[in-house]
Amino acid sequence: MSFLTDLNTGCSAYTAFTYNGSSIKLPYYLGGKKTPDQIRTAIANWGGSSKTTTEIQTYVSNNRSTFGIDCSGLVYYALNEASSGAVRTYFESKLNNAVGKLTYAFGISASNLTNTAYGTKITAAKDIKPGCTIFMHDNTTGSDHVIVIHSVNKNSAGVVTSIAYAHSNGSKGPHHGSITIGNQTKDLNDSSQTWHDTAYTDAGAKNLYRHTLLLEPIAGLV
Repeated sequence: MSFLTDLNTGCSAYTAFTYNGSSIKLPYYLGGKKTPDQIRTAIANWGGSSKTTTEIQTYVSNNRSTFGIDCSGLVYYALNEASSGAVRTYFESKLNNAVGKLTYAFGISASNLTNTAYGTKITAAKDIKPGCTIFMHDNTTGSDHVIVIHSVNKNSAGVVTSIAYAHSNGSKGPHHGSITIGNQTKDLNDSSQTWHDTAYTDAGAKNLYRHTLLLEPIAGLV
């Protein structure tokens, strides 16, 4: 399997979560770090195999602390799985007292996954690679948010035309979004680009956007 394939698989494990072949929409929960398999186990332990899809969906939606996933939980899982553990190994070497501790349950924060100390800041769409993280920050609430880019699409001339990403946020849970690129030499908050996301308007996304980052442990894989 390739990094790109595994990255898309890791994102879809949350955005297109299934249990026994049925699609279940996962909620957002701050601090939610369970892996997809752990979520399936929790559903099974509740008795999910004897429940209808509607019953399971209702139960999952009403028990966010058990079944929800937050932004860094999704991004860390997708990047670490796609990199065969390189992201965990890298951050355990960089963060204080982290060696042997950065399990998915422990997690890596959105601020660390987007910190320019741990990668290269990207300021033009043409330089963005799958695996780059996007840092969003709400000045009103002071909250940080991380998004992971999983696809960069180019036309026959090699010009970037769109970017696809995944994230989990408070209003929509894990889902996908995209950005239409009107000028590949500009950053993602430029007026030439257009964001498409059920959680944000184009203007709202650009207001929250701070930067795009290519993490050091990902740079050698793309």
